[in-house]
Amino acid sequence: MKKIVNALLLLVMAVNFSACVVHTRAPRGEWVRGHYVIGPHGGRHWVPGHYR
Repeated sequence: MKKIVNALLLLVMAVNFSACVVHTRAPRGEWVRGHYVIGPHGGRHWVPGHYR
């Protein structure tokens, strides 16, 4: 049972991490407006606008 819970936790963490990395669909070189990024421990961090 503990292995199943650990596997599910790892899966959820992987999905959350991939959601953080792919936060916009803007092509490279375009301006991305400011946005929040959710950190690995659940904290939200403001990222100012930047070029991708």
